Amino acid sequence: MEIKLIALDIDGTLTNHAGSISERNRLAIRRAIDSGVHVILATGRGRIATRPIWKQLDLHGPSIQYGGAMIADIDTERALVLHEMPPDVIREVLYFSAELDIPAQIYQDDAVISEQASDVARGYVNRHKLPFIIDPDIRTKTYHNVPKVLAFAPLERQDMLFAAYKKRFAGIAQVSRSSPGFIEINCLGITKASALEELAGMLAIPREMTAAIGDNFLDQEMIEWSGVGVCVADGAPEVKAVADLIVPACEEDGVAVFIEQYVLK
Repeated sequence: MEIKLIALDIDGTLTNHAGSISERNRLAIRRAIDSGVHVILATGRGRIATRPIWKQLDLHGPSIQYGGAMIADIDTERALVLHEMPPDVIREVLYFSAELDIPAQIYQDDAVISEQASDVARGYVNRHKLPFIIDPDIRTKTYHNVPKVLAFAPLERQDMLFAAYKKRFAGIAQVSRSSPGFIEINCLGITKASALEELAGMLAIPREMTAAIGDNFLDQEMIEWSGVGVCVADGAPEVKAVADLIVPACEEDGVAVFIEQYVLK
């Protein structure tokens, strides 16, 4: 197979459970880039939270952020493409989250805005060193340039709550999930797949020469869309079911295995 563009999820795919990139993964990515392959990140994270990964891998060029809502330029950190959520949909998601007693936050220029400082929200912004704004009136305001809403579901209720969000916003917003307990809401039709298709077009790379590697529901559409869809062995069963290839788990350098065996040979 000839692969010219690889889209990599970060958490649970590229990075291990400690949040680190193995030396084998890093070297395999560098070899792919040096051989002329475009390697991009496709993540639910914003730019600030992705910056350390860009630096570790010495990446340049475009990067897919916020689950496909943004394509950013790494060197300038400028948004090249932004699919913002409609303000009325943002309000609906925030009100629905409040009804379910679920903490939810929006993003604006990489700052996190939340109605209150829940423990889970504080842990999230501290981990990624993000600007944090508490706004008790968030549900009554009109926000623009918001790429996504992130809701935090308790792990013991995440399946039920994910189904509730999917049902409530069917035909209104794109609902997915990423890390345990993270319910991700984007503009309807916006996924990592839509961004990957847009980016492949910008780079004039045909679909059959693209590959996508992921592990969770937020990766499912891009794994289905790409020429070669890849899931790590410890990924969600539903995502493995649509993948063309299953590679070793993130802890066992599945990204490097794919690049070594299928891209560089």
